[in-house]
Amino acid sequence: MSTSPHAPELAALAASAGSGHPRKLKSALTTLARPLPAADRIGFFEEACRAFTAADASDTATELATWSFTQARKVEKDDESLRDVERLHALFLEFVPAGVVAATALRDYAKTLAGHLPPGQAHARFREVICAGFAAGLVPYARLFPDLRKLAVAAGITRQDEEEFLAARLLRDGLLPGASQTIWAAAGTALATVARRDAELLDLLIAAEPDRARHEEDGGSELAEKIRQMWLATLADAGAGARLPADWFATTGRRCAVDVLLTLVDQAGPRLFPDDAEPAGGPDPDTDPATIPARRAPWDDVPDAEMRTLLKADVEAGCLDRLDRALSWLFDKGRPFLERNPGFARELEFCDPVDALLAKLRAGVPEEFGIPVALSGRVARSVVQHREYLSVRTRREVEVDDGRGSPWTVRLGRFPAELFPWYDGEVMRVSRVRPGGRWQTFRAEGTVDVGGDGEDLALTYEPGAGTARPEAPGTGEVTFPGAAAPSRVRLRRGEITVTAPDGSQTTRLNYSPRNPAVPPPGVWGRRSPVDPAGSAALRTLDRATAERMVLAALPASRGVLRPVREELARLVPEITEPSLATAVAERTYSAAQCLLNEHWLRMKAGTAPRPPLAPLLDVHPELPVVGLRQLVSLRVLEGHLLAAVEEPDAAEPRLLREVAHPQGDDFLIEDFGGMARHVIPVLWPWQRPHAQWSLDGLRAWANSGWGDGSGRYRLLWFGQPSPGPPSTPKIQVWRTRNGSLLSFSGWHRRGFAAVEYSPDGRFVPIGLPERDLVGGPVPQGWLSQDRLLRLERLLAEKGPPPVRAESARELAARTGLTTAKAVDLLYGNEDGHLRRRPLPPGDDPGLPDEIVDLLEATKGERLDWNFGHAFRRDNGRLGTFRERLMPDDPADLWTTGFDIARAADWWREECERQGW
Repeated sequence: MSTSPHAPELAALAASAGSGHPRKLKSALTTLARPLPAADRIGFFEEACRAFTAADASDTATELATWSFTQARKVEKDDESLRDVERLHALFLEFVPAGVVAATALRDYAKTLAGHLPPGQAHARFREVICAGFAAGLVPYARLFPDLRKLAVAAGITRQDEEEFLAARLLRDGLLPGASQTIWAAAGTALATVARRDAELLDLLIAAEPDRARHEEDGGSELAEKIRQMWLATLADAGAGARLPADWFATTGRRCAVDVLLTLVDQAGPRLFPDDAEPAGGPDPDTDPATIPARRAPWDDVPDAEMRTLLKADVEAGCLDRLDRALSWLFDKGRPFLERNPGFARELEFCDPVDALLAKLRAGVPEEFGIPVALSGRVARSVVQHREYLSVRTRREVEVDDGRGSPWTVRLGRFPAELFPWYDGEVMRVSRVRPGGRWQTFRAEGTVDVGGDGEDLALTYEPGAGTARPEAPGTGEVTFPGAAAPSRVRLRRGEITVTAPDGSQTTRLNYSPRNPAVPPPGVWGRRSPVDPAGSAALRTLDRATAERMVLAALPASRGVLRPVREELARLVPEITEPSLATAVAERTYSAAQCLLNEHWLRMKAGTAPRPPLAPLLDVHPELPVVGLRQLVSLRVLEGHLLAAVEEPDAAEPRLLREVAHPQGDDFLIEDFGGMARHVIPVLWPWQRPHAQWSLDGLRAWANSGWGDGSGRYRLLWFGQPSPGPPSTPKIQVWRTRNGSLLSFSGWHRRGFAAVEYSPDGRFVPIGLPERDLVGGPVPQGWLSQDRLLRLERLLAEKGPPPVRAESARELAARTGLTTAKAVDLLYGNEDGHLRRRPLPPGDDPGLPDEIVDLLEATKGERLDWNFGHAFRRDNGRLGTFRERLMPDDPADLWTTGFDIARAADWWREECERQGW
């Protein structure tokens, strides 16, 4: 209807909108509309909307116009028959530009179009309405993007195309400054995309700074800042930094989220940080504590000539750190190098590891001042000194210490690990180092919440301070408690060295601003000692004390230093701080490892070993040992048994104590009573790679009580007390009725093992609480010092024993094993495998023809199941089998050969006992 009968009343109500109360005016409109039929009510409310739209531009008039239009749509919604889609479209084109159509009405209209028109037409009509609002300068409603996108996709238009269309219109119509957070979130990607393609749109995006006053009025300062940060992030995505002048960063772009600012700065390039921006005569990068050191190439990649120089200098320097580094590398990774340089080890003049330890402890260790710094589990990222200020980043905070005893904390939120925060005496700054060593520095200005998932650091680029960098000395001094003079702390190329007053270099530590555990040299002197009395005691250590400490460390492993700390507590009781005790124990362990590695290197080179520190390291002159670790472990365990025998005897086994595992003691149970599995490879030239290792193990056993052949030791197996998860590995020392016992639990799959010692070699039945014996005892076996000496002398005089193919055939016939497996047992390595493929020509005498022919004739035989089941993963049984093969007199190997009959008898008994 073109003219409402209520036109006078509507005109009067519209005229009073500027001064009337909205609720009363809505009530009056409702009263006038109530008697009307539904169709007339629609027209009435639409006329009311026109009347209020034409009235004054007060907020009340706009509110009433919007309310009236919404009431008309509600009547239509209640009765679908009253809805005229064509007429409705005209109404939206009329009222949307006037700004009186609510977002809910627009969203309902989109659904109406989708339900009444073909997809293409529905999309076109809704876009037409929305663009009419854009043209009138209306800020889009929050859910515009998903509503229009849904219609577009139904019409065959891609989501990306529709979003980019909307983004371009928003930019060209200048509507973004007032757009909501939801619109910025929805439009961000599309805005960046269209702006990257079109310079004009990029300029419009740069000019589209959000209207802060409007957003603060709508949602407060926090919302306004979030929208601003979204705009800045969109600029970065669009590559706007390339077009932004320097003063923009210090003004409009101030307090920008860290990742966004760094992106914009990178886009700006040399306009902000020219290549020549670094001041001339800056700090020496080799000694500047703020310089990130270059990654060092691994020693493996160093050429041999240079490596010889480095190793020689480290081995002879008298510095424990350098000695340990060189010898550890040679032992762990340097064997190819030694093969290429066979005479190198004979050229070395090794410094004494005990003297190096003594010098280091007397001069001082960094842990006396809590260096490396214990960070109490916090994630520390960087350490930077600027003049007297030390700034340590611990994840999202920076602890600042000016050396006056009152540090403070600055919270900076999240920011990349590549950045270094530091205090310049007035403000907090954040820097990063670009390729070529160029510094870029920004002012830290609190935090901003960008994505709602935490606060990010806010940064500002200040042109006058863009290349500022910390200033700190590369040297310092520290006086250790009890020292007569200070030591010098010096940084060079990523390494801090501490030089004692006498000029000896005592400490080397890797240093980087990325490692807060090691402070820069300039602040070492202002740290307090953690244990002044303990530190002072280290200044007066003597050689005898250092030797006893090293002896305690010889059997230790790096992860189990308890015996070393216990010995240290007895020798230097003044040390009470656990961290200092651990540091001294670790240095002592390093010295012990240097002693062992040096011995290995000397023996491999054929030079005389260092005189042993104590009987613990002494060996028979004809049975030298290359790898002392095994010998030390055997003698330490033997020492526990001998010491236990000195305790009062007991009718029943009595637990005395638990002791630490010596390094590498897992071989003890595996080889006990079965060392013959290592003897057989020593006999044959084709087992040369295995023979050297096997012979060294045999010598270690023969130089200890375990392999003396006296019969005073035996191995017992006990069942586990109850099913369940494996127990923690431990060694218990027991006093028994006629001797002592070591029990080993928690690491061997066969159960609970124990080695019993009887001084007179007489054993009586024994039991342990809650454990039952499993099987019979295992005696010491074939090996003795006398037998090994005789065997080695025979090999030296006569060469290897004769090879007898008939022995393999006889063993196979007597046992039922395959002939191929019999050959493995007689002529294979310590694990019972024969090397079928020879070494390179000239280095391997190869297998005898009769063995090659025998293997060729039996290559089709399958592995015997019984043998594989019994021995594939149990070298203990393999050793027992080979024990039976060895004749009592080693000389019989050159005459009658192996004892085939005895080994076969044992195998048949074992098969019968196991039910195989």
